[in-house]
Amino acid sequence: MTNINENDEAYANAAFIANSEEIVQDWIAKAALFRKVSLKSGLAKLDISYGPSIRQKFDLFLPQKKPLGTVVFVHGGYWIDFDKSYWSHFASGVLAHGFRFIIPSYDLCPNVKISDINGQIKDLICYVLDKYEGFISLTGHSAGGHLVSRMVSNDQWSGSKLRTDLLKRLCHVVPISPIADLRPLLKTSMNQKLKLTVDSAKRESPALHSKLNVPVTVFVGEHERPAFISQAKYLSHTWSCSKIISKGKHHFNVLDDLENERSELVELLTRIHV
Repeated sequence: MTNINENDEAYANAAFIANSEEIVQDWIAKAALFRKVSLKSGLAKLDISYGPSIRQKFDLFLPQKKPLGTVVFVHGGYWIDFDKSYWSHFASGVLAHGFRFIIPSYDLCPNVKISDINGQIKDLICYVLDKYEGFISLTGHSAGGHLVSRMVSNDQWSGSKLRTDLLKRLCHVVPISPIADLRPLLKTSMNQKLKLTVDSAKRESPALHSKLNVPVTVFVGEHERPAFISQAKYLSHTWSCSKIISKGKHHFNVLDDLENERSELVELLTRIHV
């Protein structure tokens, strides 16, 4: 393992996960096969535009029957890496419950700021509210967990005409291993790309805002880096919401539950509140 400073080490994941490169390569292969099979069966639509930039596109995966609603998954990568193509296979658990599954890409730092990405995901949610009927659940991993948490921060929707519709249709938000307080990232080398300031870190930290009156459950792996467990606990405490510590899971395989239609994670995302 290469030497890294203690601030970077706190948020380093791959360096502390055995075979991390192989896991990512497995994601790529499984996702590509899942897209191929889904397209062949007419149950996928790729590269649907939700905004003006090249990366503001999402992939849509459909269940066999008329969808009961929509689950949106926002990927991680510290706002500087990855795109929608890595995660397609994680749609399978949700699809088995009759929900459509949406995976967006978004612009990355340093080309844009985190606040810009936050705005893009908000545009995506507005697109989903406008184009698709039914209930909506949101989930996201790591930086994606941060982004879906921001979607239910009260400051996001103040004065918005869509606020009432969102509150009526949003069933559950499940941030997976979220970064809820961005201030510790100010001391990491990745901030050369994130370009956070003290003020912007505070403004973009969901744990420092109140949340909308919607169900939220924070989900984190038992064997994740201590910083991620602390972040999850902090968000759960400040928002007075549930948290689940997934036994035996680290920062990468915590996502595996999305493939299991019987998992607690999938049950949370497909539970309709009436």
